Amino acid sequence: MLVKVYFPDGHLEKPIWDALVTAGYKLGKSERGYLIDVDHPMLVFKQVRPQIMPLYIEIGKGDGAITGGDILENWKLKMELENVVVLDSLPLRPTKLVVAVSEEVYPEVRTIEDFKETVGDKKIFIASEFPEIAKEYAKKKGLNAVVFDPIGKTEASLLPPIPEADLIIEVTEFGTTLKENKCKIIDVLNDQVKSVFIANKESLKVREKKEVLENLLTDIKEVIESRNLVSLYFNVPERENLDKIIDYLTSEGFDPTISPLAKGAAAVHIIVDRTRVKFLKPVLRTMGAKRIGTSPVITFGD
Repeated sequence: MLVKVYFPDGHLEKPIWDALVTAGYKLGKSERGYLIDVDHPMLVFKQVRPQIMPLYIEIGKGDGAITGGDILENWKLKMELENVVVLDSLPLRPTKLVVAVSEEVYPEVRTIEDFKETVGDKKIFIASEFPEIAKEYAKKKGLNAVVFDPIGKTEASLLPPIPEADLIIEVTEFGTTLKENKCKIIDVLNDQVKSVFIANKESLKVREKKEVLENLLTDIKEVIESRNLVSLYFNVPERENLDKIIDYLTSEGFDPTISPLAKGAAAVHIIVDRTRVKFLKPVLRTMGAKRIGTSPVITFGD
């Protein structure tokens, strides 16, 4: 029995590829580049654009896929998805779905309200890889708009002379590409667009397929989440301080590893999100911890 999973291209390709390699999967591109070899007897990876994945999963051409939450939302506005199930979102850095204009064409426009005042009832053109979302947005904002998919680099539609679009609705992480092309963000539709692992509802009814899909998802998530984890370790030279430190750590949700030291007392080790380290260290020091150190739990992409 084979489980067919659509593997993303574009900005999602490298983090998913790196996560799987780090999780122990051996991957390789085929000659034609569309099929990705994997050392798993049941898995078949086919690389396609994330924009088409919800349709393929809906019509049963694949068992699972990794796509964007914005892409899935656009398909839901376009058609009823009866067979697509979201297994989980992935802990990758979220992107933003934004509205932008050309700084050169609309130098005075700062917000969508400014834009509406500038164009009035004039027909405008919106370019977006998410045409259904764009149509909903235009309707909500009262814009007399024609929406089209530019089939390529969306921001290019704003470049003068004679730009093809007045507005674009585009995904961005830091806004760098938009700034490089002199595009100005004037509204944000969603500032937390996440990547999602979707599956075909019928595939999940087959126990073997369900197990493969869930294990694949877990492997990817565990590696990505490990990027933010560090080992925090320290010595507790005074025996009387050890019990209160253990009590404190367990009350904070940790399950510390305690190792005896040659000269008494103990060494303590916990796994912690790196963002919490700066808050834990001062507390542990006041409780008698010495020689506090950290090291990465995993090196992503190795």
